[in-house]
Amino acid sequence: MIDVTIDLEVLSDTPVSVGAGGSTGTLADKVIVRDSRGRPLIPGSQVKGRTRHAAEAIASTLGLGVPQSFGDETDTIIRRVFGSPQQRAPLHFASLIADVGKAQTVPQWLSQIRPSVALNQRRGTAEDERLLFQETALRGMRFTARPAIVGTLPDLGHVALLWAALRVVDCWGSAKSRGLGWAAMDVRVTVDGQAQDAAVLAEALRDLVRWGGA
Repeated sequence: MIDVTIDLEVLSDTPVSVGAGGSTGTLADKVIVRDSRGRPLIPGSQVKGRTRHAAEAIASTLGLGVPQSFGDETDTIIRRVFGSPQQRAPLHFASLIADVGKAQTVPQWLSQIRPSVALNQRRGTAEDERLLFQETALRGMRFTARPAIVGTLPDLGHVALLWAALRVVDCWGSAKSRGLGWAAMDVRVTVDGQAQDAAVLAEALRDLVRWGGA
């Protein structure tokens, strides 16, 4: 097993809206999730979920085994990296916090409320009397965690699949179809205390494919 540490930085190209599931005390029907200091964030659970989805797509494309369902306990590279209901994940995923400097209180202008309408998915038209107000973090915000992912993996090939998956995740939060949440990701990988460059990780991914994901 090898020790893995990954730093992440997400730079939003469009406003990000990761909903907190409530709207108490605001005009918004849907507010964004924040930490105890009021900073907007992308939860670690979403980082893990989006990355797993991307990893499954990559593994399937490369001919590597993937679980047939979330509860599938077959030994696959996805299960070894992300765990399963019966196997604890070997990695911890931290939340990515908006960079607001050293301010102890977060200025209100770091978010905005945007009007939107609910769409009828069958007809593709706006629903009657369904005007909504959605809070978003501002465009251009940086969400970071150093480290964002820590744990152990069997070998560099497993790390390479995780790295590749992180690189293709380009949207966070909700309302992607409305242009929200698009972002660029900077991924920095350290294995056993040594920084790993893209060429080394790409070669490790090719080796993983040659070995069939073992």
